[in-house]
Amino acid sequence: MSLPLIKRLTKQLATALVVLAMISSDSIGQAPDLEKGLPPQAKPRITNSIGMTMATMDAGVFQMGAPEYVVQVALDGSRFRSGQIFMVDDSAGNSVRFELIDVDTKAMPRLYTPVAFSSGVATNTPSSPEQIAASIATAINAQTDAGKLDITVNVQGAFLNFIGIGLFGAARINTDNDNRVIVRKPDPYASNDERPQHRVELTKSFHVGVTEVTQAQWEAVMESNPSGTKSPHLPVNNISYADAKAFCAKLSALPEEMAAGRSYRLPTEAEWEYLCRAGTRTAFNYGESFDNTEQNLGQVLSEYAWFKENADAPQTVAGKLPNQWGLFDLYGNVAEWCEDVYLPSYYGDNPPGTDPTGPATGSQRVLRGGSYMSQPSSCRSSYRGSANQLVRSRQNGLRVVCVQQ
Repeated sequence: MSLPLIKRLTKQLATALVVLAMISSDSIGQAPDLEKGLPPQAKPRITNSIGMTMATMDAGVFQMGAPEYVVQVALDGSRFRSGQIFMVDDSAGNSVRFELIDVDTKAMPRLYTPVAFSSGVATNTPSSPEQIAASIATAINAQTDAGKLDITVNVQGAFLNFIGIGLFGAARINTDNDNRVIVRKPDPYASNDERPQHRVELTKSFHVGVTEVTQAQWEAVMESNPSGTKSPHLPVNNISYADAKAFCAKLSALPEEMAAGRSYRLPTEAEWEYLCRAGTRTAFNYGESFDNTEQNLGQVLSEYAWFKENADAPQTVAGKLPNQWGLFDLYGNVAEWCEDVYLPSYYGDNPPGTDPTGPATGSQRVLRGGSYMSQPSSCRSSYRGSANQLVRSRQNGLRVVCVQQ
């Protein structure tokens, strides 16, 4: 047996003994069960050479950031009627009223700006919610082009996302309580650096850790542990952005990972929000939870996260419910370093809509998800934290992305 091989086997054995020693001295409890309570939409899993479980993320499109206003068109075109009206105000107070007109009945607009749709009376093919949403957006944007409003409306399916709106009033459009148009109020906790909400496409699939990197996983790679309170199943903390990058590089360089064609990095900010949202559009991935008080925000959040109201230190990973894709601790526990440089105005500076990677230069890096010291409002899907890339904090840890060659 060659000397280099002996050295490598000796190093691997030592690493394994360290991990076993940590597990045997764990004062927190047993290893978390990463398969318990997984939702039906949970993504397929793979496991790497240090026992890290990763979920497979498909490429996809989503709305990134916090909307100023969202209007959802529901049901089918046959539930709309001529003469139903809605009102739009911009943030400057300009107001325009619109009137739905069924082209199948040859109705004529009476008082307000017309929005055409088909009930299907004549064609037997009523307008879909997506078609009606597009018609509403076209009518509003035409008034903006004419100088009567100062609003931007983007359409995503049956959803209309507004920028610069003051009010969307559905006057007679909701008659009979059939919810033809659902108005969702803006996120009251969103900051300007989370706006405008914008369409992002991720064109490549990737794997991501289903939990934050644990101390056992960190020590298996780095042969050290910077965390204050030490236990194998706690997330590693007290790490800088540079430390997180070093971990990714050393994990990628392990012979087993190289042989498997796997390399590791931090997630981009867009990737992080994509996997956090898991197909949702609301402020939290489990749904809306607003009534303008931090206390009520925390009542549901406590089922999914360790944060200021239920923790005073990092907790064992996967101790709360996962999101729809089977990922744990995206809210709270430790904040997660992302690859991107942080710039408050980046969303408003027309970032690329495909595979964005953030600004080119800067010393502040993005942190996502909030920590055990965060208020509920700092644990939302679109919340953007940041810190100098050299800072080491007990609040900060990481989750890694794996790219399979």
